[in-house]
Amino acid sequence: MVQTVIGVFNSFEDAERARSRLESEGISRSDIEVHSSGPRDGLGLSGDATARSATRETEVDRPHEGPLGGIEHFFKRLFGSSDEPEEVGNYHEAVRRGGALLSVDVDDETSIERVRDALYAEGAVDIDSRVAQWRSGGYTGYDRNAPAYTADEITAERKAFPVVQESLEVGKREVLTGGVRVYSRVTETPVSESVNLREEHATIERRVVDRPATAVDLKEGSVEIRETAEEPVIAKTARVVEEVVVGKEASTKTQTVNDTVRGTEVDVERTAGTGDSPAARSVDKPPL
Repeated sequence: MVQTVIGVFNSFEDAERARSRLESEGISRSDIEVHSSGPRDGLGLSGDATARSATRETEVDRPHEGPLGGIEHFFKRLFGSSDEPEEVGNYHEAVRRGGALLSVDVDDETSIERVRDALYAEGAVDIDSRVAQWRSGGYTGYDRNAPAYTADEITAERKAFPVVQESLEVGKREVLTGGVRVYSRVTETPVSESVNLREEHATIERRVVDRPATAVDLKEGSVEIRETAEEPVIAKTARVVEEVVVGKEASTKTQTVNDTVRGTEVDVERTAGTGDSPAARSVDKPPL
């Protein structure tokens, strides 16, 4: 049994992108139709001969109805003239307010899920959320006699107020806070040491004697006496008595950074209904 999946998009261009994606995923172009209220768009912009024929019939044989009338005929073909669900009027209203419908005919359950995922990914809007916004501005139901929105009205309804929030990002960088420089140089310091020095001197002593001389006393001879003296000898020995080790050690500390971040808040104030439409809002993954 053939089933029809319908997605609502903010613009004809968004619906066209969704159609291109569906075609790239294997959905036949003849099974896809795009409907919008733009002057270049009408019922059955699927590119096949049957759809183009239907478009010409909408524009030539029923010129007084315009593209919105063509969409009504699409739903009548889909549901019949008497069994049309109540929410179909909301789809008419979405097109009247500048949106676009994309319908896809599928004949198996697996293709339905694939088509829905593709429409979600290309920005299909949440029609229930969109209708709730319209109702807050006085919308009570689709009026087929109401004119289509102008470009200025579409822009005004979809005006967006960005909500901005700054975030504080704390990093760190290395800065030079000082240091040490170590020099090695030779110094001279006067010192004194005491040392005992020994000296040897020859002594001559003459003594008066009175004894008979012998042959030994009459021999010639000589005696040499050497005189000696000690003198200081200086030697230096260098010894390492201390080492100065140069390095650095790391430590950590926790510092709390205080600052202010800016942001914007959007306040919504309800006003009395005047028949005008509030700004529209899209949801990331709407139900179809």
